[in-house]
Amino acid sequence: MNLEFFDLLYADTDFCEAMGRATLAAGRLESTLYALLAERGVTIPRKGASFGRIIGTLQKHKLISENAFTSLKDVKEQRNYLTHCLFDLFSGRIAETMVPGSDLVPLDVVGFTEMARQLEENMRGLSMIVERRLGVSAEPG
Repeated sequence: MNLEFFDLLYADTDFCEAMGRATLAAGRLESTLYALLAERGVTIPRKGASFGRIIGTLQKHKLISENAFTSLKDVKEQRNYLTHCLFDLFSGRIAETMVPGSDLVPLDVVGFTEMARQLEENMRGLSMIVERRLGVSAEPG
C-alpha cells in the first residue's frame, strides 16, 4: 500500500492542514533566523538563504549554542524529509529512514498527521525563542 498511502495522505484534510502549518512555521523560523543574522551584522544573500545555510552561518559565527544548532538541524531534516521525500519513499525510490514506508494501513495517516503537527509546534517554539531574543513578539494575545 505504498503509493496508495501517499494518495491517502494527499486526500486527508487534517494531514494537509498540518503540513501547511508546518510549511508556514518553517518560513517563519527561517525569516526569524535570517533577522538574527542581520541583527548581529552577518549578511548572506537573501536568494541563497536556505534553512540549512542560515543554520550553518549561525554556527560558523558562533551565534547559537551547540544544542541550538542540533535542534535546528534536526528540525530542518524533519521538515525536509516530510516536505520533499514522502513521494520518493512511497514509490520505493529511497529507503525507509525517518518514517516507515511499508506495511502501512489507513489509520497510519493519523501518525503522519501528528508528526507534521509536532514539527510545526517545534518550529513555532524555536521561532518564539529567537523572536524573544530579538525583542519581537509576534504571537497574538
